[in-house]
Amino acid sequence: MTQPVPAVLAMEVSQRHGGIALRCPDGTIVQNRLTSTTRRGDALMPAIESMLMDAQVSPRDLSGIGVTIGPGGFTGLRIGLAAAKMLGWALEIPIASVPTALLAAETDRESEARYAVALASKDDTCWLSLIEGKQGHRALLEGAEGGRLVHADAFQTGLEGVTCLLADDHLPDSMSNHGLPARAPDFDPVVLLKITERFLAEGRTTDPLDLLPIYPRDPEAVRLWDARKSG
Repeated sequence: MTQPVPAVLAMEVSQRHGGIALRCPDGTIVQNRLTSTTRRGDALMPAIESMLMDAQVSPRDLSGIGVTIGPGGFTGLRIGLAAAKMLGWALEIPIASVPTALLAAETDRESEARYAVALASKDDTCWLSLIEGKQGHRALLEGAEGGRLVHADAFQTGLEGVTCLLADDHLPDSMSNHGLPARAPDFDPVVLLKITERFLAEGRTTDPLDLLPIYPRDPEAVRLWDARKSG
């Protein structure tokens, strides 16, 4: 008789197109790709509940959770991290927090030596992360947050040794003359699940109280509130 494997749930809702994935006790993986309209706060938990029910997995069967921490959309990150915290506390299971840039690099099917991942582009800035290593073992090169906010003037100086840039069509024109092969990033929830399992096996977990999003800039709602208070 085959021994059951740990059931693990992974959630990627930091980007417009992400999803959720589940490792079932029989070893199979099920997933549900979400869109910008199905990752709202009133849709994420029902999607998770439906996935668990269809897979005949009880929430109490879960041994761990993975969630992307950005950078990405303010609402998606808030929803995803709130769900991860709630499940982590309620089920008393560990949480793996995964920078979204690492997910983008691991999802890429090529075998690049070093990636640069540009996310959260706005005006003449973006959040730039450097990642290297073989697929399945890639790592961020700049600490826990794995990146920094860079201006177009300094963008080129952050690309030493990079063999591929992952950036969507929001990358400013001022950063487009980089001379590197460029691809649009994908954010595959199944890949996130595998990163989550690796983090959990290595003991790389985050206390729910310490689970925070990566926001390169103050969210627009915060900026407007601060402007209103000082006005």
